[in-house]
Amino acid sequence: MKRIPWAAMVATVLCLSASAAVGWDRGPGPEGFGPGARLEQNLEELGLEPAKLEELRAIVADSRRAGEEHRERMRSTLAEMHALLEADAPDEAAVMAQVEQIGELRTEAHKAMLRTLLAVRAELTPEQRDQLREKMREERSRMPRWRRHRGLPDQP
Repeated sequence: MKRIPWAAMVATVLCLSASAAVGWDRGPGPEGFGPGARLEQNLEELGLEPAKLEELRAIVADSRRAGEEHRERMRSTLAEMHALLEADAPDEAAVMAQVEQIGELRTEAHKAMLRTLLAVRAELTPEQRDQLREKMREERSRMPRWRRHRGLPDQP
């Protein structure tokens, strides 16, 4: 049985966890999937006026475009981490500095997602915000427990 080098294992874990935090949409097709696509679907179910729905779709689309640039930066940063970890004797300081960069990029991605959500919510009436909040709660309750964000209540 072949042993997997620890560096490759660490790089794989970092790549998977970091890629999960990057951007609004991930996946094939024009609609993709992920929080952005789910947000758009939830907005469509609110019964908004067509002009308002288009305005909100534009906010999400702008966020998606910015997310593509961010994903490229994340891929590059992860590739650098992988290269560092593949060395025979990885430089711990360089690896730790790279981890900090990855963490900063993940934080930027999360902030961008929240900015988009806040921008969308700012355009909704209080009743529509309540409806959106309820849809998001329902969606979370249908997710497997391991997929739910920590700190959020399981039930409304």
